[in-house]
Amino acid sequence: MFSEVVIITPGYSVANLPQQVTLFDTLRGMDVIRPFKLVFLLYPRDLPGGARRELVEALDLVTEIGFVNFLDSPPSIRIAEDHYSEWDLLNFD
Repeated sequence: MFSEVVIITPGYSVANLPQQVTLFDTLRGMDVIRPFKLVFLLYPRDLPGGARRELVEALDLVTEIGFVNFLDSPPSIRIAEDHYSEWDLLNFD
């Protein structure tokens, strides 16, 4: 079982978060089965472009709309450590 769900958010996609109705419907269904904390993960390489600020604004809007009103606590933002991982192999930027 899980206690938190971590969503990796590339810096360029956070502005579209309020339009991701299907994502939040899926998360709502998961929460019915097992309540969890929702975490959005950013990598340090995404931060210079203002991704953290954009994510905070997007989460504020998502909260205002009511997409995350099923959660016991508000979503949080975590900054990943900047080190090499196998996921970097998939990054073609």
